[in-house]
Amino acid sequence: MKIKDMEIFLDLLNTKSPTYTANNFGVTQSSISIIIKNIEYSLGGVLFERLGKKLLPTPKALFLGKIWMKLVQEYHRSLKDLHDENILLGDIKIAATQSIVEHFLGPILFEFKSNYPQIKIHFQTENSKECLNLLKNGHIEFALIETELNPTLLEYEDLDMQLWKKDELIVASSDKTLSKKEFFIDELLDEKWILREMGSGLRDKFLNEIGSTAKKLKIFLEIDRMTAIKEIVLQKKAISVFSKKSIERELENKILYEVKIKNINFERKFYTLKRKNYNFNRALEKFEFFLKNYKIK
Repeated sequence: MKIKDMEIFLDLLNTKSPTYTANNFGVTQSSISIIIKNIEYSLGGVLFERLGKKLLPTPKALFLGKIWMKLVQEYHRSLKDLHDENILLGDIKIAATQSIVEHFLGPILFEFKSNYPQIKIHFQTENSKECLNLLKNGHIEFALIETELNPTLLEYEDLDMQLWKKDELIVASSDKTLSKKEFFIDELLDEKWILREMGSGLRDKFLNEIGSTAKKLKIFLEIDRMTAIKEIVLQKKAISVFSKKSIERELENKILYEVKIKNINFERKFYTLKRKNYNFNRALEKFEFFLKNYKIK
């Protein structure tokens, strides 16, 4: 049964005239008659009795009218909702690295969900390597990573990577004496370095920046949570590399101190990653726009 056929039936209940209903829908009177006969055939009963030039609805037609009126109204309401920005529906599957989640993405997800409460967000926190694997295997639709991927790999996997934002990294320790001067990295090899696990974008960025010195660096401890690393560095005479945003309060309160390193660029970049050819998802499109335009404080 077509919605338009229901609408014609409902209009005929009101006008009781095939001529008027035909005019209302811009069709011929014979088309109206055919539609009504088809409905009657489908339901196995007469819906209208003719009285002169008018049609009188039968009790079955009146009963049917109440049901179909609700159906038609709900149909048009659903169409309106689908095009209503405030009632945007759908699911999005996202993954992001721990640093991005802990220091940047939380407020964005909160604001987005507040604006679009009907969208269900399926979210995972993984390192950059695992985010890539999840995307390649179709488990997620969108990722936020810390590693710039090789253009050849992007082309081969048919992926689209875009710069999202930049982040400043610093080396820090609770040992105030290390903040008194600027060091070459090889002067700090004897410190107790605590780094993220292999596959972490933060770790990869730091080791790549220190070049050949990375082979000499003795990593004292590897931990997969930056909050745990920060607590150890706060309590012990250890040293690590952090997103500056993640330790702003500790630096301000002078319980952690920046250790300045000579000749090393500690700026990293965050990227969005998705498939070039993915099934269109209006909810994901809206999230991408929201993410791009969100002003991080």
